Amino acid sequence: RAIRKILTEMNGMDELGRLSAMFRLLPVIFTSSDHTFAGKPMRIERDVRRMQQICVYVMTHYVHSIALDDIAAEVGMNRSAFCSYFKRCKGMTFSQFVTQYRLNTACELLKHSQKQVSEICYLVGFNDVPHFNRMFKKAKRMSPKAYRNAESIKSP
Repeated sequence: RAIRKILTEMNGMDELGRLSAMFRLLPVIFTSSDHTFAGKPMRIERDVRRMQQICVYVMTHYVHSIALDDIAAEVGMNRSAFCSYFKRCKGMTFSQFVTQYRLNTACELLKHSQKQVSEICYLVGFNDVPHFNRMFKKAKRMSPKAYRNAESIKSP
């Protein structure tokens, strides 16, 4: 649970924040007692490393389209096995995870920059502003502009 919490928090952070969270994550991983429940410490260790590898890949490639075949090959799996594995580990599809990461990154840019919404849309890997606006509104229950305005009220 602690690992999942830190990884979830990392979604909404900038690069430096994620790096800091990764350092906080290391002692949690190495002192985790998950292996006592699973009885397979090697598998847990491999799964943690694989999930870290996937997260790093997403953090470095989210600006561009990420093909399932490419990410699956990156972690040494075929497309079908990767999709099943990812859904089992994260409780969501890889596409949902990437979209969530892009939207969280967009939130950070909306809060901490003066860039136009359309520019942010392309910076975080969306190729279509109306689609970005729909996905943002669905996830955050408000438009990107409303989100920026709400966040600017919170922080003086």
